[in-house]
This record gives sequence, structure tokens and C-alpha cells, in this order.
Amino acid sequence: MHSFPSVRRCLPLLACLAVLSCQTEKSDKCDYQNSDLPVERRVDDLMRRMTLEEKVSQVSAQLLFYKQFHAKRDYTKGHIRNIGHFLWEGNIPNDAKSVAEHINEDTRRSVEASRWGIPVLQHGEALHGAQWGNATCFPQSIAMAATFDDSLYHQMGRIVAEELRAVGVRQVYAPVVNITRDQRWGRGQESYGEDVLLNSRMGVAYVKALEEGGVVATPKHFVDNYGAGGHDSYASTMSWRELREVYLEPFRACIQEGGARAVMAAYNSVDGVPMSCNSQVLKDILKDEWHFDGYVVSDYGGVNIVASQHGMAASPEDALALCMNNGLNLQLASTSDSLAALVRDGRISEKTLDESVRRVLRIKFELGLFDNPYVDPEAAGAIVRSDEHRRLAEECARKTMTLLKNNGILPLQPGSVRRIGLYGPAADILNLGDYSGGRGGWRGEGGVTPLDGLKKAFEGKAEVVLNTTGQDVNPLARTCDVLIFFPSITEEEGSDRSSFHLPSSRVAQLRAKTGAQIIADQQAVKVRIDQEQMVRDLIATGKPVIVVLHNGAVIDISDWVDGAAAVLEAWYPGEQGGTAIADVLTGKYCPGGRLPMSWARSIGQNPMYYSIKPSGRGYGYVENDGSPLYPFGYGLSYTTFEYSDFAMDDELQGEDSLRVSVSVTNTGQMAGDEVVQLYVHDELASVARPMRELAAFKRVTLEPGETKRVELMVPHRTFCLWDADMHFRVEEGWYQVWLGRNAAEKILEGRVYVK
Repeated sequence: MHSFPSVRRCLPLLACLAVLSCQTEKSDKCDYQNSDLPVERRVDDLMRRMTLEEKVSQVSAQLLFYKQFHAKRDYTKGHIRNIGHFLWEGNIPNDAKSVAEHINEDTRRSVEASRWGIPVLQHGEALHGAQWGNATCFPQSIAMAATFDDSLYHQMGRIVAEELRAVGVRQVYAPVVNITRDQRWGRGQESYGEDVLLNSRMGVAYVKALEEGGVVATPKHFVDNYGAGGHDSYASTMSWRELREVYLEPFRACIQEGGARAVMAAYNSVDGVPMSCNSQVLKDILKDEWHFDGYVVSDYGGVNIVASQHGMAASPEDALALCMNNGLNLQLASTSDSLAALVRDGRISEKTLDESVRRVLRIKFELGLFDNPYVDPEAAGAIVRSDEHRRLAEECARKTMTLLKNNGILPLQPGSVRRIGLYGPAADILNLGDYSGGRGGWRGEGGVTPLDGLKKAFEGKAEVVLNTTGQDVNPLARTCDVLIFFPSITEEEGSDRSSFHLPSSRVAQLRAKTGAQIIADQQAVKVRIDQEQMVRDLIATGKPVIVVLHNGAVIDISDWVDGAAAVLEAWYPGEQGGTAIADVLTGKYCPGGRLPMSWARSIGQNPMYYSIKPSGRGYGYVENDGSPLYPFGYGLSYTTFEYSDFAMDDELQGEDSLRVSVSVTNTGQMAGDEVVQLYVHDELASVARPMRELAAFKRVTLEPGETKRVELMVPHRTFCLWDADMHFRVEEGWYQVWLGRNAAEKILEGRVYVK
């Protein structure tokens, strides 16, 4: 462990340096140091003092692994991937107190390396928790989308922001609001699924929570980050109409409604132009149309690939000039020190550089970094992974659980089962998904695996036994009353899929690159069995088989789902996932999650999503009618709900929102959650419109026999479209409106005339 001087000892030195720097102007304090002055005045004052090189440093960044960190760290650079992300590589304690101490020290050295005492902005990742050390690990993004509860997600985001700020991380590259309509994409787990509204509402909730907590949110990957075949970062072939209607909309919401102060440009090209230098998107839409006053960062190495892969520039220097001149503000991570030379040569104007520097400095002032760039390590230790934070992680995990099938075996009654056999590669690991801690390996304590959770739930009531016989299921199965299979799949950044079947040892031999792996707590775990065959063998025993899925994208379950007694989608449920799974399987908690994507019957149906536009012929295939196995918004419960007293406005005008209300009654025997879903369809338009679109949703909790009046508000913007001339406006006419439990089911319906 390094020994660092205390922050308190450093402050007098920094104050003296700042005063000396301003004495040339016969002042004890520069305007930029005066926290009582408006931010813009402070920015103006600082910028007029800075040299070209000092300005360049503010739009430069570094990422260094731990072994390189102290040897290669350039403390003049204005942005750094925080060292807490990499401490585990040096076998150094990475609890909150230690991480805060290391970040404080790095910040101190950065401030001292700047003539004007400009603090570095410590950045990191926070897809489903602060990604360093032992920060609380919440369910993956796709799992939180399954809650259909943006208020809960906002609570989660506030805790993530609190744990980031506690150690000094003030910008994160999250959330991912790329809409996933092809489940072959390996990063679908990082998204909120296929729907525009759900992506927008969840994205806004998370962005607001981060920004309110003093952390800069950076929605990514801007825009349409996967292409034909579900390949990550392939060229986008979307029309400008579809980009506007679908893929750009969640970003607009995160910026204009959520207040995101940064955006990450994607690796891919749109209309033939890489996103890092796409002025039509970065300038015309983002900055001019949406009035975005934050800054645009490249994805890591995104500038260089404009030259090396897209072939749009002859050298990294040419690529940097192209990007900066077309809307990029900050290069991650800076691999070239040519920016100053490009400005001197006139290839990038000083005005262009100044605009980027101004955007960055404004946010550093807004964050208060100039006035107090340090954190209290002792306080950080008390904040991170508090009991409150772990309890919310458990609540979130419970609310993500999505029941896909149940023949009545669930919930398991402790008195009716004496021995339970657990099978599969995910039965006794923390299957968290990617971006789950420093370098993807969560380092916290107190995580609960499914085996842990079930053993605790059945303690003194039934025996829970883990299979150790490999592929042969019978030795354990013949002694058990019920069998539970925990499969998993290969998916993550850089691992797109061409098969929806469960990975097996046979598949591992074919995948020389990574093998058949699942994302666990510390490292990838090799699959040593044929999972497809194992689940069939389990069903063949004649014992009831429950399948608990761990995944962020669709699995082809068609070969065995009919034989399974129940199927529970557990997603990547976070550090407390084992407790949540046990609570649902035993009936301590009633499942209420809903699918944030349409569940295809086979991979050949992809891309698959519910909000399709009308076909000129039909929707089916030779093998099936084209419908999903489970529709968007689908999920079962242990109780039942009844809808009544439907009411809605029959006419809208001006900027009015549509008000819809309905009474929902729990008609079953246990408390449970219902997700009320409202869909709309434009009956007559100047351009083809989706056959149905989610327009509002609300999750409500009801005790047995309880009735609640649920009111849904549909903003006027929902009824706007991009017309034939690509103008965004309302076209007067009738809209169908209906309530359903999912996208394929209508319960109550009406019509509204929109002027």
C-alpha cells in the first residue's frame, strides 16, 4: 500500500500556488478561483490565461492499467480512467477507503502539475453499479428494464451516484440506450431492450439520478451501435427516418429531459460517416437542434479507427483533425499528442479548440472540482455497500424476476419437497453480466449465489444438493423431488452470437477465440457440459424440472420448454440475485417482471420486435406464423388481476397530454405486482406507422382483494411523427388506444382524436 500525504496537508500548498499565479495582476484571487462568481465568468477568466498546450490538455485523456499507472501517468491530462478500476491488478486493497485515497493522490498530483491548479476529471464505468472494487453490484440494465419501474431505477441510480462520488469518480460512461432489436448482438444485456419508450424512460431515470448526484452521465453509444447480423459496431444501414423515430429518440430524452452533460460517439458509421466525425449527427442534430451544451467524447480508440478501419483518414493525426472539426470534443484515450500542432498548422482552428475546452471547463466548474476536488476516504468507507444499499440491490433483483412458464409447481412449498437437486453452470456462481466491477470482476463480499439463496430458504425444511456428477444427471436426480437447472450463455462486449442454443462443451471446441464462457464474479467460467442435452436428460427422469435462466438476450428454448414444469428468467440479477431467485421460487415474493424484448422462437426470426410497420404481404415463415414465443411485455404471476372502469379523453388539442385511467384489482390469494401497459396506433398517416407502440406504463403493487385506480399520462409528443418531408409534427386524426398485459393482448380499448 502506498503512503499518501493527507489532503489537508496539500491544501495550503495549492492555495499558495494559486495566489502566486494571480499576483502578477495585483489580485489575491483570480476570478476563476472565486466560487461566488458565475460559472461562465470563471471559464472566461481561466481560458484567457491558458496557453495552447494547457487548453489541449483539457481535451486529452488517459487510460492506464495499474502496472503502467505510476510510470506512464501524464498528470497534465484533464481526464483519467480512475485508478480504482485497476487496483486489483496490483493485489492492492480496493475497498472504498483505499480507492478514495488513491484517487485523491492522483488528483493532488494533477492539480500540482497544472499552472492554474486545474483538477483532473476522474471517470469510469457504472452500467449497473459503480465499477470499481467492492461497490454495490445491482442487476444488469436489461434486468432493470424488466422491472418496468423507472422510479425504482432512479433510486438505484442515486445510490450508484453516491458510491461514485464517495471515492471521487465524477463522470461515467453510462447508460447504454442503444435499442436492441437483434438478439444476436452480444451487448444487448447492457441495454433496456427493443422499445423506444422503455429505453427512454429508463435512460432518463438513470441519467437524472447520476446528474442529481453530482456525476456526469454519458449516454452511449451514439448512435445505432450494431448493424446487420447483430454485429457490434457494424455500419448502420438505417434510414434517417428510422434513426429519428427509433434510435436517436432515447438519446434526445436523456439529454433534453434527463440533463446528460456528455455523450459518447459510437465506433460505427451512419450513412457512411463514422460517428466520431459525423457532423450531421454531432453538430446538426445533437448541438444545434437539441441545444446540447455538454461535450462529446469518442469511444476508446474511436478516433484512430477513423483512419485504421473506416479508411476515412490517412493517419491518426488526419483522423483527429477530421473528428474535432466535425463535432467531437474529447478523444478517449488520447494516443496522439498532435492536437497542438494541428491547431498551429491551421488544420483545426483555435476557435474550434476553444469551444471544446469551454464545454469541458464549464462542467468541471459546475461539479465544484475547482473548489473541492478531494473526498473524505473515511466517509467513503461508511457510505459504500451500506446495509441500505445492499437492501436495495436485493429489492431490485426481486423485481427483475420474470416468470415465463408455470404448470403450477411454483411456488415450491417447503412441506411438499424434501430434496432439491441443482444442476448447471450457473447454480453456484455470481452470474452478474459484464461491466460488473473493476475489469469486469466484482470484488465485493456478501454476494449470494442461487445455491446460497436456496440453502438458506430451505434450511431445516428441505435438503438442497448441488450436482457434482458432470453430464450424468441420474445419480442425484433419482433421490430428489424436484430438479432445478441453471444454464447460461456466452454474451458480452465482443461476443455476438450466431446461435441461440445453450453453449456446450462441443461448442467450446469450435470457439477457439474465447471458448464457451459465461460471465461470473471474477472470471469467465468454462462450460464443461452439453447444456441442451442436460436439460433434456433432466426432463426424461420424469421429475419436475424448473429452469432458471441467466442471460441478457433470447435463448432458443423451443426444444425443451414443453417438458419443463416452469421457466424463470432471472437475467443477471446482481450481487443479491441468489436471494431474489429463492424468494420467487418459494413464493416469498410474487414475480412481477415483464419481458423488455420479444422472445423469438428461433434465431431465424431476428431482427424481431413488436412495433413493426405493416407488411405488403404477410408476417409468417414456412415454419411458423412469425409471432414470438413470448411477446414484449409478457410475464406471469402467482396471482391474478382484473381491469375495470376504463376512462380516457376522447379529444386532444394544443400541447395537452392524454389522460387514461383504469381500476386494477388483485383477484388472487397473494400480494403481487401488475404492469399496466398502454399502446397506441395512428389510424391514418402520411407515412407508414408502427402497428402498435408502447405509450405509457406503470407498475403497481396490490394486496389480495385490493383495488387501485391507475392513471397514465401520454405526452403530446407521443402523437407526433416525422412526416414525408421529415418535419416533426402532429397530423390531425384518430388514434387507437388500448390497455394490455403485453404487446399481443388487448384488455380494454378506445379512440382519441388528436388535433
